[in-house]
Amino acid sequence: MSCSAASACTAVGFYRGSSGAVVTLAERWDGTSWTVQTTPNPTGSSESTLARVSCGSASACTAVGAYARRGGAGLTLAEATS
Repeated sequence: MSCSAASACTAVGFYRGSSGAVVTLAERWDGTSWTVQTTPNPTGSSESTLARVSCGSASACTAVGAYARRGGAGLTLAEATS
């Protein structure tokens, strides 16, 4: 989790989606409640995870993790907002 202020935090991770694939997850804290953020997942990936996040401001975060294609090796994944 990374916070640029007490009312501006972002946490990342992953969950099993309705299709059964593991997909990325990001949630933002606004000082009152958590809100799920939209995160893209690489096309054709069987598993996509986010492990770390860093936020320089309330609207600018970078998250890193990994993804794998079916039967393939893990690849680096990075996502950013601005």
